[in-house]
Amino acid sequence: MTILNIRLTDQIERRLTEEAQRENKTRSEIARDALTWYLTEIEKKRFMDQLLEKARSAYANESIRQEAQTIAEEFLPIENEMLENVEGRISGDLPPAESSEKWWK
Repeated sequence: MTILNIRLTDQIERRLTEEAQRENKTRSEIARDALTWYLTEIEKKRFMDQLLEKARSAYANESIRQEAQTIAEEFLPIENEMLENVEGRISGDLPPAESSEKWWK
């Protein structure tokens, strides 16, 4: 394991110490957890930014945009039916989906 020396403000050091006591962990454990969380979040953000950029690029392409519109229109009736079923179950208008029938024959 590598050792990392960092300078902390008095306020951060105090908060770190308090959190370590509350969690019954060492300050190093809290710092490692914080760095792990930060690095994971940054990685997620970069991935999402790349995904968004690719989506924007694809959306700029008229043929891709038309194909996406066609697919969305084809699935709309199915999605609406599913939504109606779920809403009916929530409101109690429909019987539960469970059945004593076996799904295989």
